[in-house]
Amino acid sequence: MMLTQRRLLRAVTVIGAVSALAVALTACSDAQNADNVASGAPLDPALAKSAKGDITVCGPTDSSGVWKATMAAFNKAHPGTTANYVELGASADDQLQQITQRMQTKSNQCDVFRLDVVWTAQLAAQGWLADMSKVIDAKLGKLIPSTAETLLYKDKYWGVPFYSNTGLLYYRTDQTKPPQTWQQLYSYGEADAKKGFLYQASQSESLTVSFLELLYSAGGQVLNDKGEVAVNSPTTVEVLTFMQNGINKGAAPKAVLTYDEDATRLAFESGAGSTMRNYPYAYAAGQKSDIADKFAVMPLPGWKTAGNGVGVLGGSNVAVSTFSKNQAGALAMVDFMTGDAWQERIAADNALAPAVSAAYDSEAVKKAMPFSQELLKALTSAKSRPVSPVYPQISQAIYQTVGKVLSGEVAPQAGATQMADKVANALRTF
Repeated sequence: MMLTQRRLLRAVTVIGAVSALAVALTACSDAQNADNVASGAPLDPALAKSAKGDITVCGPTDSSGVWKATMAAFNKAHPGTTANYVELGASADDQLQQITQRMQTKSNQCDVFRLDVVWTAQLAAQGWLADMSKVIDAKLGKLIPSTAETLLYKDKYWGVPFYSNTGLLYYRTDQTKPPQTWQQLYSYGEADAKKGFLYQASQSESLTVSFLELLYSAGGQVLNDKGEVAVNSPTTVEVLTFMQNGINKGAAPKAVLTYDEDATRLAFESGAGSTMRNYPYAYAAGQKSDIADKFAVMPLPGWKTAGNGVGVLGGSNVAVSTFSKNQAGALAMVDFMTGDAWQERIAADNALAPAVSAAYDSEAVKKAMPFSQELLKALTSAKSRPVSPVYPQISQAIYQTVGKVLSGEVAPQAGATQMADKVANALRTF
């Protein structure tokens, strides 16, 4: 601050006292704001009790109606406030771009942002999200612990989970037994190509998740607890070899190299395989298909040892903007969205996976999602994707490398080395 002030004082002789003073005030204000953002005190949950006025929530295109329903329910329950919803786009890229543009200009339009679970570090590192550590602390006893981890960066929490998501294993009850391990699962397709494993292996975020599910289940990691690259390991080589052999030996058809989630679902419903990795949404769609009542859902299998594997967390979090002029109202909205009653509603009405454990005991939720207890088990053991401000580059390094290994262009050992080098390069950019 002293250096900045000296430079500004010298500017008086160049641009005049009046204009220099204006520049100085602006610069000091910006510097002070940056200091506050970097070291600001966490928001007090009690602040929500004084909520009033207008609140704006910004998030994805509301195709399901869950966001507008949330605004309407909140307004009914809080007559002293008026919540509005602003759509930022259908794709995650569009939404992140819109959030970034607003934050860079310090816009106070949005009090609450919907965040993809992988955006936490990227946005918090810029000082754009309010510290929600005290809010999370008050809710930890009710939240599924893993869901809160998606908001942890630099030992602070930067939001609250609204709803979660993770991969499940679907299997044909008329063709196979529920596999206890990944090795048993792959053996089905190796023995009979018609009973192969269907999953997402197109070079995209989907393949990153498919790879991480196996890597995590096998005990591997991409970054260690210190944020250092740890992916060039014997475990990574073993997993890449397993996945490559799965394609070569017919455990999974080569068509998976082009599959996203919906292509996988359609292939499973058409009888192209006996097992499928997919998200909870595929259950309701499957019940309307020719295989209705011929499949069941379970958590991902263990690696070599029977038991639950480790999934990868998805879903939506909500965070309060640093530049919000109504943080009391924002906190009231976050509190409402993550309360027991509304968590049950989004599960029963929209088949979204609640972040609150108690919601899974609701009869309405069990009726809407008959596999809810299996989903709860899967979420409880799931983990976050690598937490980093440069996660998009890390993900690209993973799916591009894994894609080349699956197609036979790169050997597993070389793939592990290349992946580690690309992740390290990505980390150096921040």
